[in-house]
Amino acid sequence: MTRSLTEAELIEAVQNLTSERLSRFLSARIVVPRQSDQGLVYERLDMARLQLACELDDQYEMEPDALSMVLSLIDQMHGLRAELREVLRAIDAQPDPVRSQLVERIGTARFRRG
Repeated sequence: MTRSLTEAELIEAVQNLTSERLSRFLSARIVVPRQSDQGLVYERLDMARLQLACELDDQYEMEPDALSMVLSLIDQMHGLRAELREVLRAIDAQPDPVRSQLVERIGTARFRRG
């Protein structure tokens, strides 16, 4: 298991993250720290998420609630990409005739939508 970070360690590790900015991001639930014996702690995923949040905030001056929504959409996109990889693995595991039919059918459906 990876080591958790305290708020001070997190602020030091994430470029352009301040205590005030972190408070705004916490209010918008951009990250949800875990309660531990040492107080609130953050995981490496929180660090990456906050780095992206800071970059988007710096570049686009987004309100924290809007930023939270954008990050939620990014999370959904990553989830869909993982699911698609599993579908592609399943297709790849099929015999050649089945795989060919699936590829043809998916290609046809893709062009019908547009």
